[in-house]
Amino acid sequence: MTGWRMATVLSGALLAADARAETLRMLLTQIPGVIELAPDGASMRGTGIDLMREVGRRAGVELRFEAYPQARARLMVEQQPDACFPAGRLPELQAKYKWSAPLLQMRLVLLARGDDGRQLHGLEQAQTLRVGAMRGTMVAARLKERGVAVEESADYLSGLEKLQLGRLDLWGMLDVGVASLAKRLGMPPPRVAWVVDTLDVSFACNRQADDALIARLDRAIAAMRADGSMARFDLR
Repeated sequence: MTGWRMATVLSGALLAADARAETLRMLLTQIPGVIELAPDGASMRGTGIDLMREVGRRAGVELRFEAYPQARARLMVEQQPDACFPAGRLPELQAKYKWSAPLLQMRLVLLARGDDGRQLHGLEQAQTLRVGAMRGTMVAARLKERGVAVEESADYLSGLEKLQLGRLDLWGMLDVGVASLAKRLGMPPPRVAWVVDTLDVSFACNRQADDALIARLDRAIAAMRADGSMARFDLR
């Protein structure tokens, strides 16, 4: 192979590597109204997508959004070097991923129907009630760790529907998209019966993710916090 051909091949390989390095796949669990597949079945939309897309734009990193059940998304991120997902920075997850700076704080809550007047004074009371959460979520895991028996549902809508129909007393989830989910089901907004925890939510990425890319995401997040633009994205 001549010198110029070798140089061309090497240059092309380096450019391809750079292009791959500028892209991260975001593996996301759908929350209707916040993170969901668009009608075309290929792209994703919602306030959460808009927020992440703006972080990527400012960082100069292309974020490619893909929808998966949460348990599968977590496993794929552990295995695939270019994959991330947004997650609460729980101690038990800390060593499994490479983390960005916190995007925002979210509450892990137990929701009750608006007409349910029972007052919770501690998580111990929930142990005597019918409690649900979405299968494979950190919410379900955290409730089980604290001694709460959890009836797991396939998605947020089916779980909230069980709450609406009285088949569950409480539904556990992050305090995100609750209003849009309730509106979609035609149910009165549920109330927060108990705040289990408050979590920093960050991008959790594969341990092999490029440090420079994570640093660029961190700078973009810091800039959005500094100029107040993070508050424009209403995830409720």
